[in-house]
Amino acid sequence: MDTQQHLDCDVLIIGAGSAGIEAYKAASEAGAFCILVERGPLGTTAQRSGDIPAALLQSAGSCVSALSRAQSCGLELSSFTLDNHEVLNALRQVRARSTTEVLSFIYKIPERQRLIGPARFLDYNRVSVGVNENESIISFKCAVIATGSSPVIPYEIGRLGGALTSNDFFEQDRLPKSLAILGSGMVGLSLGQALAHLGVEVTVFGRQSVWQFTDEQVASAARTLLQRDFALEMNAELSAVEKLNDGYGIYYLDENHYENYLKTERILCAQMRQPNLDKLNLKALDLTLNEQGLLPINERTMQSRLGHIFVAGDAANMSMNTAKARRQGRLAGYNAASYPKLREEGPKVHLALTFTNPGLAIVGLSLDEMKARARQGHHFVAAEAKLSEGRFQLQRQEGGVVRLYCDERTHRPLGAEICAAGAEHMAHFLALAFEQQLTIEELCDFDFYHPSLEEGLAQACTFARKALARTGNNAYVL
Repeated sequence: MDTQQHLDCDVLIIGAGSAGIEAYKAASEAGAFCILVERGPLGTTAQRSGDIPAALLQSAGSCVSALSRAQSCGLELSSFTLDNHEVLNALRQVRARSTTEVLSFIYKIPERQRLIGPARFLDYNRVSVGVNENESIISFKCAVIATGSSPVIPYEIGRLGGALTSNDFFEQDRLPKSLAILGSGMVGLSLGQALAHLGVEVTVFGRQSVWQFTDEQVASAARTLLQRDFALEMNAELSAVEKLNDGYGIYYLDENHYENYLKTERILCAQMRQPNLDKLNLKALDLTLNEQGLLPINERTMQSRLGHIFVAGDAANMSMNTAKARRQGRLAGYNAASYPKLREEGPKVHLALTFTNPGLAIVGLSLDEMKARARQGHHFVAAEAKLSEGRFQLQRQEGGVVRLYCDERTHRPLGAEICAAGAEHMAHFLALAFEQQLTIEELCDFDFYHPSLEEGLAQACTFARKALARTGNNAYVL
């Protein structure tokens, strides 16, 4: 029996992740009749396999790490046996509670306004949802594409079978005894350190710089400190990977071009993600993807080349985090509801973090971006603070570094790269300072509490002010 239904709406939102849910809320609050489509499973990537479970695993690892440092504080543990078999079960229980709010919101949406199934554009103003006899045809005035992204397993690894991604790692029955992580980004480093603390023998393979750092001083400090917890093979080239009865064998050339062999129980692929756009039939909209496989948009309005089609989240930009995805979703939803009237938003200060220990952060412009400005005549100074005193010494977390980049003419700090305990707190403080366009002199007038981790910023600000007060010979002139 044909159960095809035809629906009409003002705004169609495809994707019920962080960006899609915010788009639905914003469009509904603006008075639009909305339909939300999700291919499944329900729940945001951040909650299922991203920020939330990674933070929970990091918390468990931090507990073990704290116990291992007890002796340095004069404490003797009479006995300490690590059994990590229940870690993932405990993680899933807490994760389930944290996802209740999102699922509750989705299920409160009337059934005719939330559909589960794959969406496919038919033309400029219609999509089909579902397949065969369960297909629904939706006519819309405006649409928001917020389909997110998925991790990619390279073909050479995937053909062997059994490789993990962040999507399925947290669903495993137990932690592996050993793990090779391909990718030294946020996922690779945070999971690698947490698992190493929990007794897993971890090796992380990365290319070029650690994480997203462009400042070699910061990248070097990060590598030195992270290698205390797990093996970090940078600039390694995998020659071959073989499937064994009890795991995998990895042949690779290290950064010195020496041949190495690693036997590991599991492999986790964390180096690439791709936007979930391939099933949408975008050719029906005459929309083409750019070289990165993304939909080009106007980031001030979230519009695609077609004025009534908006894009938010990973579908538009792979340098994404949950906060940015939500903000983009809100803007896209509001503009879709009020189209053709549009609200524009200027770019926010870039903020990228990892929740490792030490924390890693980039705020505003990176060193490479500052050098690019310098080639256009905008000279700058780079001030460096090595973090080995005060709270860092008290907490036995020395070895970090803050590098602060200040415009020579305006004396405004425009960027920073940080490797330090408490980096996320320093980064948020600096992002707000950059948004407010404070000068380095104004930052130096701020009272930094003693002893606090933020004193590292005070050092960097002081050094920057002194450099700017000199003749300018310390400025980068490229």
